[in-house]
Amino acid sequence: MIIYTGKGGVGKTSVAAATALRSARRGYRTIVMSTDSAHSLSDSFEIQLSGRIKRIEENLDGIEVDVLYELEHRWKEIQKYLSDFLAAVGVEGVAAKEMAIWPGMDLMSALFYLWDFQRSNAYDVIIIDTAPTADTLRLLSFPEISNWYFDKLYRAFRNLLKIARVTVGKVMKTPLPSEAVLNDIDELKERMRAVREILTNPDITSVRLVVNPEKMVINETKRAFTYLCLYDLTVECLVVNKILPECNEVYFRQKLEEQRCYMDLINEAFSPLKILKAEQMPTELVGIKALEALGDMLFGDEDPTAIYSREKPMEIFEENGTETLSLKLPFSTKEQVELYKVEDSLIIEVGAYRRSITLPYSLINSEADRAEFRDGRLLVRFRRAVQNGGGEGDGRDGRECEENQ
Repeated sequence: MIIYTGKGGVGKTSVAAATALRSARRGYRTIVMSTDSAHSLSDSFEIQLSGRIKRIEENLDGIEVDVLYELEHRWKEIQKYLSDFLAAVGVEGVAAKEMAIWPGMDLMSALFYLWDFQRSNAYDVIIIDTAPTADTLRLLSFPEISNWYFDKLYRAFRNLLKIARVTVGKVMKTPLPSEAVLNDIDELKERMRAVREILTNPDITSVRLVVNPEKMVINETKRAFTYLCLYDLTVECLVVNKILPECNEVYFRQKLEEQRCYMDLINEAFSPLKILKAEQMPTELVGIKALEALGDMLFGDEDPTAIYSREKPMEIFEENGTETLSLKLPFSTKEQVELYKVEDSLIIEVGAYRRSITLPYSLINSEADRAEFRDGRLLVRFRRAVQNGGGEGDGRDGRECEENQ
């Protein structure tokens, strides 16, 4: 499974389509899936795709995830309850259909396709064309975040609902969720856990960042790299797209000089990550012929599905008698990171993003003693909690980690 992501306009869709085409022509059963609500995969292939899987050519299928289609076919019990609930409060027709799309449904629909494909073994290769960076981070972090809500809040909600059915439920005009609806939600929870395992397995899933040789794009790509590592996703490759070819025209000289500087910055900043390169096409990149040419530039004679890195962003190991959690956080400094331990979880905040890492049993009763950065990785040291004191009452409001360089 290869996930392409990057800033809007860098050419993710074209690169994803070219990779899928080249994969299929090497004999792999391939599907390319767009999770961007502003789909353009159809334009790349010059074939109309939809929420149903469609054959593009031999060994190659395509789909553009459509949340309205998913609502009608995958979420029947939940959709029926939401429609009944909205009707009870006076919302019907098209408005009810639109409002029945609850937050996260588009993300879950896309993720469940990954679960379906993995379970059915219908494809050898899955290529995912994603939305711009921020939406992709929401998509890829969704299984872990939703799992937290299921574990912390849903259980209590279900217990309260049992009481509500035999009390206020008897006099309420608006319907309460049925057992069938709750069973659907239970199934969502289990599927999300399965999806999480798929996404964080570097033998199955990898992320490829698409970047252009421009300062703003490079900076956003650095941040995306950091946040993807925060959520334990393996970034295996960088694709530098839309490189201007060398020419002697006076008009382009300054742009080419600027581009050389940014290419040097990319090579220095992202090394030793595998870097694929493609030049700016002279015409608009649409159609099979154009995708073939892009595939040639990117991969040459290489297999486009080769795994360039299996490095796990997060690992736990013992060092000098101390348990250490190591998390890859490239382009971060200690000033940008906050971390603290709450019960069985280690909370890590980097910029606007937060991850709650459920600790293994061996570390639950340990205290996060200190943290440091080393070679682009955050190292959090744990020590056994001291009984009757040691770490109590230090006035840090539960923040038990100091960040030491």
